[in-house]
Amino acid sequence: MSAAPAADPAHPVSNFDLLRLFAALLVFWFHTDAMLGIPAPMLFSWVAPGALGVFIFFVISGYLVGKSWEHDPDALRFLARRALRIFPALVVLVLLTTLVLGPLLTTLPLGEYVRHPLFRQYFSNAILLPRYALPGVFEHARVANVVNGSLWSLPVEFTCYLGLLALGVARVPRWLLGGLTLAGCVATLAWSLDRSHEVVFYGMILQDVVQHGTYFLIGTCVGRFRLERFLTVTSLCVAIVAMIAAEPWPLASRIVSWFAFPAVFLTFGRASSVAARGLARLGDYSYGVYIYAFPVQQSVLYLWPTLPTLAYVLVALALTFACAAASWHLIERRAMRFKPRRRAPRAMPAEAGERAIRAA
Repeated sequence: MSAAPAADPAHPVSNFDLLRLFAALLVFWFHTDAMLGIPAPMLFSWVAPGALGVFIFFVISGYLVGKSWEHDPDALRFLARRALRIFPALVVLVLLTTLVLGPLLTTLPLGEYVRHPLFRQYFSNAILLPRYALPGVFEHARVANVVNGSLWSLPVEFTCYLGLLALGVARVPRWLLGGLTLAGCVATLAWSLDRSHEVVFYGMILQDVVQHGTYFLIGTCVGRFRLERFLTVTSLCVAIVAMIAAEPWPLASRIVSWFAFPAVFLTFGRASSVAARGLARLGDYSYGVYIYAFPVQQSVLYLWPTLPTLAYVLVALALTFACAAASWHLIERRAMRFKPRRRAPRAMPAEAGERAIRAA
């Protein structure tokens, strides 16, 4: 089985995989700065590269997962698809981190490492309950006691999936979906002015759930309201100009981002390119890059602390892509074979069945 479907002139390969990989690399950039003690640059006055990468993930995820629900509004199949995309690679990552990386890099004797409460607690990452420390691992790093700081977003993402499922099962009308999205924007704006009272639930900061969930819902609304027809080169230019104009005012820039980011991300994502077709032949490495980059970066810096910055980045990138490629070809792609498919009604002629699926 090939890594991706062969290119079809009638259905060209979109840029979404390419865009997700770009988002993962933005997160890599941000974490590199943090681990080297370099001040992270702010983009658009208020957003760091890593945050922008995560926003990209949530916008396109809201759009594509929303489309998936519209095409096949079955709760069990929906959950199975989402779980198969996230958990197999995540479980392997957690096992490798806890049982291989930890014993190799811990400063504690192996017996003490295994008996330590943090060793047992780290396995909860496999059920989306974030735990960041392993006993004796990266204790003296600049980002101390954090083995994989990227895992915080996975429970937030899955919470968005469950929220979308609840809205779909309840058959929430479009106007109410739009109202919930607007409420999320207002709440995000209020919390951006005061983050002194963070609420933590199941290891997640509630404000982060609302902020990223709002971008997820905006992506969903684009599909639900059929706003793709407005995603043109003109809208792309308007969005870019609006972000540049709002740059001096972080609050205004954040507000503009609610329509500018989706316009840019989804216009680019729905298009096709030579780079996207080339990437499709290799596979979708974006998830692997995202979940493996942080522990790889920490490990390289721990093992070779005197590496020049450029050498450090190149070595960490090479090892990250090697892990991502192995994750895709050995785990993710194979797990996706088990994704349940929607079946057309048996009694319907083929042409009518195809029309029904397109209209679903």
